[in-house]
Amino acid sequence: MALTYSSWFDRVFNRKRPIWVVLLVCLLFLLLPFGIAFLDGLLNKAFRQGFWRVLVLPPAIIIYIYLISPLIASVGEHVIRSLQPYTSLDAESYAAVINSASYIRPLHEVLVLCVGIILGVLSAQAGGFTQQMPTLRAYWFVASSLMYGVLLWTIFVSVASTRVNAAMLRLPLKIDLFNQAPFEAVGRQSLLLALVFVGGITISILFSMRKESLLSPSVWVGYLVMILVTVLIFFLSMYPTHRVLAQVKKSELDLVQKQIYKSFRELLRRVDENQSIEDLPTQINTLTLYEQRIQAMRSWPYNTSMLRTLFFSVIVPLATFLARRIGEMVFPQ
Repeated sequence: MALTYSSWFDRVFNRKRPIWVVLLVCLLFLLLPFGIAFLDGLLNKAFRQGFWRVLVLPPAIIIYIYLISPLIASVGEHVIRSLQPYTSLDAESYAAVINSASYIRPLHEVLVLCVGIILGVLSAQAGGFTQQMPTLRAYWFVASSLMYGVLLWTIFVSVASTRVNAAMLRLPLKIDLFNQAPFEAVGRQSLLLALVFVGGITISILFSMRKESLLSPSVWVGYLVMILVTVLIFFLSMYPTHRVLAQVKKSELDLVQKQIYKSFRELLRRVDENQSIEDLPTQINTLTLYEQRIQAMRSWPYNTSMLRTLFFSVIVPLATFLARRIGEMVFPQ
């Protein structure tokens, strides 16, 4: 099954490259702000006053997206391959459906990237870098623009990629409620998306949040919103799969409940007419046990381990901030 690069984002971030190229690009991005600060003669001041963290934030976010995007793409491809055996399509027809659903117009990507860059320029104006540090100021405008552009681009592509799962779920699927292993791949994909969001928040806290923020109510409100958004990402991204499984579960329940009703009616008729009930009680008991098993089946494609991972992941940003504060107290600048 041949899957193609369906967007410019895939070509930039998801194409496989030698590990030395990846490491070199990441190292250059991280060292760039320090080199810029050195050219302005502000390297010592950046370390002394601690604003080097703010300078590192844009490349850190871009590197994070650069490193995590292939993993997200790999998990998405695993979901696609997991569901293919449960469709009636051959490999080529299935690949055609997937490639059509995942295609994104380049013009849309360019527009989203430009909007992000504009937002980055507007945000950079409040960065506090004056005309007395021209090189650092220029770096901050460019870096912020790239960071916001890549962030908005990533969000746009992630939202657009949900069309792939929707296209797969619209296909005729041979679903066995007692074998939900193929759909757990969707749960793992949803968990990864939630964890990626948590990772981005953690990086932002690590490099940008100030110590005074710990006592600010707005910070705690923001943290609560982050928890809610993480949980929403987890559940909303798997909701289409849940809807399909719930429909299959309801259909199966309706079928067995109708059969139980018919068996009960037949039992009552035979009792009323003093006829032999033969194996009807055993049949009803078997159908009732089957009904209970169906009712106990999950219609959400996750397991307890995934929920436990999600629960602990939302604590990571706060733990990161507290660890940073402890480090600042132990090793004051």
